Amino acid sequence: MRAYVLRRLLAMLATLLGVSLIVFGLMRLIPGTVVEQLLGQSALITEETLRSLRVFFGLDRPWYVQFGEWAWGLLRGDLGHSWRSDRPVAALILSRLPVSAELAVLSVAWSLIIGIPLGIVGAVRRGSADGFVRIVSTLGLSVPAFWQGTLLILLFSVYLQWMPSLQWIPFTQDPLGNLSIMALPALTLGTATAAMISRMTRSAMLDVLGQDYVRTARAKGLGPQRVLLRHALRNALIPIITVAGVQMGYILGGIVVVEDVFSLPGVGRLLLDAIFQRDYPVVQGTILVGAALFMLLNFTVDLLYAVIDPRIQYQ
Repeated sequence: MRAYVLRRLLAMLATLLGVSLIVFGLMRLIPGTVVEQLLGQSALITEETLRSLRVFFGLDRPWYVQFGEWAWGLLRGDLGHSWRSDRPVAALILSRLPVSAELAVLSVAWSLIIGIPLGIVGAVRRGSADGFVRIVSTLGLSVPAFWQGTLLILLFSVYLQWMPSLQWIPFTQDPLGNLSIMALPALTLGTATAAMISRMTRSAMLDVLGQDYVRTARAKGLGPQRVLLRHALRNALIPIITVAGVQMGYILGGIVVVEDVFSLPGVGRLLLDAIFQRDYPVVQGTILVGAALFMLLNFTVDLLYAVIDPRIQYQ
């Protein structure tokens, strides 16, 4: 087990190095730099001013020198400073992280609460109920998050006026107000994941319900609910957890779009603003932290396999 954990951690470090190289290179391929974003298109700007600012931000040096300085800072636990606000990138991410973490947790909770029961109903209630579940899951996968979010704002915030929109209240200040604001973004972000989990739950349950140990449990006189939840669902959880772990990547990526649609001050909004402003240190640091979180989540999911099924052992 220790050898497996060590190998995974080393693989994660190598992956993070690759991610940092790709992000660093892609940011340099985007037309324009922070200098042009700061100065705009004014005709009064001289070449000397442009050259001085490029030297100030270190953009006049070769790319490998810039990357080496950034990587050396990472090894010392320093993600750098924002070129626009001069604040440490780590502090900026930490200040926005509670909003994104709350949105991700609520989205995952929504997707599990809706997805698993729908999948069980689809597997047990064959016929019209199964058809309804498949239609709902197909719709959930087909509707883009930005379009769904816009429709929810128009319906619940503009026409019905049941929920506030385009504002933010911290959870510590007003818990109920905060949850009413986060309901629509969590619904938007978690719908596709709920649809995917319901499809996987249905498929896994159909496979498990045909196994001999389920028929034996029924023959012993156990109640339908006990057979379903204790014997069938527990053995169907591994593929469901696998899908849920993979969908964490979708949720982390979807946070950028959903936070922009609902004007939430989270890490996704910070990343999007930094890209438009060509704030390279913030973009590189935010994506690196997101990639590290995604890999840690998948690593945790892999370790959960052994907890759910003791027959699984890592060498």
